[in-house]
Amino acid sequence: MFSHPAMLLFAVLLTLCGVWMRWRAHDYRMSAEEAMKDGKLTYEQVLSRLKMIKIVSRIITVAGMALLIASLMTPEFWNGR
Repeated sequence: MFSHPAMLLFAVLLTLCGVWMRWRAHDYRMSAEEAMKDGKLTYEQVLSRLKMIKIVSRIITVAGMALLIASLMTPEFWNGR
């Protein structure tokens, strides 16, 4: 499957991607509100997109943390192989 360092790197990158999405949620909300004011999006579309960003960022962060914990619990990590 994956080598252990690659799995650790992927877990860290996945976690950081989720955290970055959470940090950018405010900017995304502001741009979605501007698009709604310009008539490009409806109120329901804005709410739907904001809800999706919120859910996806949480899922990505939790998945990254779970993978990080799982990779740290492997014998390869503790035995130094």
